[in-house]
Amino acid sequence: MVRVGAEDLEALARALGGRAVGLVTNHSAFSARLGYTAELVGRVARVEVVFAPEHGLWVSAAAGEPVRSHFDDEYGVRVYSLYGDTLEPPTEEVQKLDAVVYDIQDVGLRWYTYISTLYYVERACAKAGTPLVVLDRPNPLTGAVTEGPVLKPEYRSFTGVASVPARYGLTPGELALYYSRVEGLGCEVEVVRLGGWSRRMWFDETGLPWVPPSPNIPTLETAPVYAGACLLEATNLSEGRGTASPFLQFGAPWVRARELARDLNGLGIPGVVFRPVKFTPSAGKYRGVEVRGVYVHVTERERFRPFTCFVRILRRVREVYGDKLALLTREAEPEVEYLRDYTSLGSTGASRYAIDYLAGDPDVRRCVEGSVDVEELEERWRREREGYVEAVRERGVLLYPGDIGP
Repeated sequence: MVRVGAEDLEALARALGGRAVGLVTNHSAFSARLGYTAELVGRVARVEVVFAPEHGLWVSAAAGEPVRSHFDDEYGVRVYSLYGDTLEPPTEEVQKLDAVVYDIQDVGLRWYTYISTLYYVERACAKAGTPLVVLDRPNPLTGAVTEGPVLKPEYRSFTGVASVPARYGLTPGELALYYSRVEGLGCEVEVVRLGGWSRRMWFDETGLPWVPPSPNIPTLETAPVYAGACLLEATNLSEGRGTASPFLQFGAPWVRARELARDLNGLGIPGVVFRPVKFTPSAGKYRGVEVRGVYVHVTERERFRPFTCFVRILRRVREVYGDKLALLTREAEPEVEYLRDYTSLGSTGASRYAIDYLAGDPDVRRCVEGSVDVEELEERWRREREGYVEAVRERGVLLYPGDIGP
């Protein structure tokens, strides 16, 4: 069984023993026996404050819902929100601490906002001269594969703060080193490493229980599909929010389910098949309205490349349904609350289209619209990722056995 960083109590005691710390965490941070980091760190250090990311300490807030600062009576600790009025802890708050400890389970994808919180926390630590200690966790999608474009700086937002691919192949500890050594934050970072993890391991090979890291990633089955299906959030297709299978099924009232399944299966996308479905979301887009679409079944996860898969899906939907497929803009924000992550929070203002920030590259939108081919983009993205992989190798970012590929 893989040992997460929070379970290495000897290393925790060496790094934190008796010190005043701020803890960046939520209820995805657990040990193999489901002891939570807030309790484990509290055994060896004084937890002065918990900094909470999107969804809050208990992962109970909906996507895009601001999290309020408060006192948590369960843990007896002050909770400072990093997903509300501010994204970055104030320098004066961090200067009071001997160290900041980060421990959150993510899903290895650039648009997952927990890693944006990691970036802002690390930047605050660098300003304050306070060390950051990362209690490492597995990348659920392995650490061997990268996918999609490397984010272009002009499309930075809270769903993409660094020049990494959509699927970046690093653990949280490795990503913190990347931010410091490649992105130039220059923070003092200490990683309490995983035990027994290697780069080709999927999460279900670690022996660890799956605790949903956010409300709409309820199962491990969801995570690899989300690596492409998240692009649907920037369209008027339902991504299955408000159902028991978010991201595993998608559609719209104007879709013809059997025809779409037949069309998508006809594309011959490796490692996946599509089944026609109907569903009625209880929340999100088309709440209370019957939606027709498809269910995504991953048949060979080693061959499945979700980002490219969903670019192809959106291209095909546009070809068949034309302007019925809409790409959402800033103006849609009142209807889709989480769009503020793409078009407002930390955004450069370079585009009005949410998909440009989510993809980190406007050519995804152009491909969906039919002005550039998927094959051309795949080759360019591969060359971009070669530069990224070279950087993580040369700057000593990789901490575990095995290699990472472009």
